[in-house]
Amino acid sequence: MRELVIKKSILATLAYYDILDYPLTAGEIFKFSINPDRMKSREAPVNKVLFVYSTHKTVPTPPLADYLNCLDVLVENREVEEKNGFYFLPGRPHLYEERIEKNKVAEQKWKKARRYLFLVQAVPYIEAVFASGSLALGHTNEESDLDVLVITKDGRIWLARMLISLAMNILGVRRKNKERIAPDKICLNHYITTVSLKIPFESLYNAQSYAHLTPVFWRDEKIIKKFWRENNEWVGKFLCRWESPDAYQRRAIKKNKFLRWLTLAMEKILDRTKLADGLEKLSKKVQIFRINFNLPGRIVASDQQLEFHPYSAEKEIVAKYNKAMAKLEIFGNYQETDSGLR
Repeated sequence: MRELVIKKSILATLAYYDILDYPLTAGEIFKFSINPDRMKSREAPVNKVLFVYSTHKTVPTPPLADYLNCLDVLVENREVEEKNGFYFLPGRPHLYEERIEKNKVAEQKWKKARRYLFLVQAVPYIEAVFASGSLALGHTNEESDLDVLVITKDGRIWLARMLISLAMNILGVRRKNKERIAPDKICLNHYITTVSLKIPFESLYNAQSYAHLTPVFWRDEKIIKKFWRENNEWVGKFLCRWESPDAYQRRAIKKNKFLRWLTLAMEKILDRTKLADGLEKLSKKVQIFRINFNLPGRIVASDQQLEFHPYSAEKEIVAKYNKAMAKLEIFGNYQETDSGLR
């Protein structure tokens, strides 16, 4: 029974990343493995946990050794293939070379992203910035943009968005709304505040995506740790081994004391003169007028969260994943849903 549970977790995880054309190492399979609890009876609501394999454990998570043993058996039985330490579904050996090449491209894009985002230290009311999407995954092509998630001070989300957009415009690296392809441009598509750190849109797609988020800037590291704590429980419904990353510091931009002092001084002036309150209201009014709420996908515009994911790939990826699961008899009627996209 234990072996079957681990097998399901491994195959489901490889099937999900197969859709992304992304082979995994054994360590990555272990860390991002899909919670086998989700493959139980679908009589339970999709987001209800029957037993938890996460940081908040009620059942001990199978150790890495068990996963490695199961992987060996799956490779021996030709249910999974392996090349130079990377695992993938049968008939997909080209994914190994593709990942290596895309990782090389991603490393170059990381250098650009960190150089561009150095300036966020001078932007008032920005508390933290995470790399997301293909950049965080390390799986980019030459045409990929650079997605980021921004945490702002509470009560300043609209003003912070206006200011960081202006900063990226000055550098000429902000992705514009009408640009379908924007290589190496910063895509400012998601903002949350220091009091709205929990992501409310739960799904396997979002769990995998947010599990890969990589902090690149923070004023106080406590906000990074709080973000992980706020989202750990719901991510654990979908991923059985994920824990907050422990080596993100190497991706962080170099902090500049002068820019830090300048930002604090600007904030103090804006707040004490009440100018910030007026600019926040004005920024909100202007931006609300410009936002197209009729696009498919998800558009959220509130004082706690701004999210711009029109034409999200989530529906397509979840549909392909469900199709892959249906082909494997061991998963029964197990299916996932998206996070409520339009």
